[in-house]
Amino acid sequence: MRHQDIWDDKAAKVYDTPGVGMFAPDVLGPVVDRLAELAGKGRALELAIGTGRVAVPLSERGISVAGIEIAPAMIAQLRTKAGEAKIPVALGDMTSATVPGNF
Repeated sequence: MRHQDIWDDKAAKVYDTPGVGMFAPDVLGPVVDRLAELAGKGRALELAIGTGRVAVPLSERGISVAGIEIAPAMIAQLRTKAGEAKIPVALGDMTSATVPGNF
C-alpha cells in the first residue's frame, strides 16, 4: 500500500481530534513543553509533521518550526492552521528530503 492510499484528503480531514486521544491537553501539553525546552532559542524540525498536531502549538510558543511530510493532503490540512511563512514544510520522504538551516 502506498502512503497516498492511507493519507489521502479524507484521512487528513478527520485526523485532527482536538481535546481527544493524542490531542488531549494532558498528552500533548507535556510533549510540547519538553520540545520547547529542548529547542530553547533554536529551531525545531518535525519529521512527519502531518497536520501540525505538535508543530502548531510549538510555533505558538515562539519556537521556529519547519517540517518534512510525505503526504500532500496532510500538508493541506496543516495549511488550514498555519501558512508556509509560519511553518515551512518540505514535501518528501524524511529519509531524503531536506530543509535548509540548522535545527
